[in-house]
Amino acid sequence: MRTSATWAAAIGFAVLACVVTAVTPVSNLAYSTNATRMPFDLPMTLGETTTGRTFTAEPTAVRAASSIEAEDGPVEGTFLIVDLVLDGTGVEPSTRLGGIKLELGERTYYPASRIRRTLVDESLRAGLPVAGSIVFELPPDDFRGRARVVLANRLDIRFDDRLVLDVDLDSLEPRPSVVVEPAGWAE
Repeated sequence: MRTSATWAAAIGFAVLACVVTAVTPVSNLAYSTNATRMPFDLPMTLGETTTGRTFTAEPTAVRAASSIEAEDGPVEGTFLIVDLVLDGTGVEPSTRLGGIKLELGERTYYPASRIRRTLVDESLRAGLPVAGSIVFELPPDDFRGRARVVLANRLDIRFDDRLVLDVDLDSLEPRPSVVVEPAGWAE
């Protein structure tokens, strides 16, 4: 009798495990592909250095403007400018930030290609900090709410970290014109 009770309990537990697995959403399972490949976010704060695996970032200012004075002349639009100091950590000999984006609700924006010589174009090496800006161009009616500036060393960020700065767009006063200096060595 003892053996049949043990088998019945084992089969009962197996059936219970199958039921729990069937009703649990896949994204919440610890062994699911989505959960194990997700990047982990490291929050950034203005004026503080945040260290990721391949680079460090210190956001120094967040600005809004309707015109940018760049190296090539004035550029009109609705812009969010994030000023940063970046440095490599030495894990990789040279790091480029290939995964820069601005998440605003369900929409994603990438750095403005009309503004050249920004941090998007810089290669990071350990011990050689670089200062500059990242510029995002948004439609005027989208410049509201909360946004997240995401910095990663590549677009495919599975199994890796990304540095994230939360920005309240409603708290920014857009200036008529802002100067964006070319990226270069930090002092």
